[in-house]
Amino acid sequence: MEDDEKEGRKKDNGSFWSGGSFTQTMDSREMKEKMKTFHTKHDEDLHFSCKACNAKISAHNKDWHDGMCDGCFDKAYFPEG
Repeated sequence: MEDDEKEGRKKDNGSFWSGGSFTQTMDSREMKEKMKTFHTKHDEDLHFSCKACNAKISAHNKDWHDGMCDGCFDKAYFPEG
């Protein structure tokens, strides 16, 4: 039996409901502005810098990943992944 199962945690294999989370509140004006970058690609519009490591990031990451590159975002909010 694996350690996770011994401790009563079910392995989720990367499912939608896996551990870790990031939530952010915003008003309707902010939501409207951020939705402009929701469907942009992670390698598109690289005019911003990660607030953790200073790597170039996209407008999508600025708006939807707490201003961080994917690696820093995952470390900050999904450390067990």
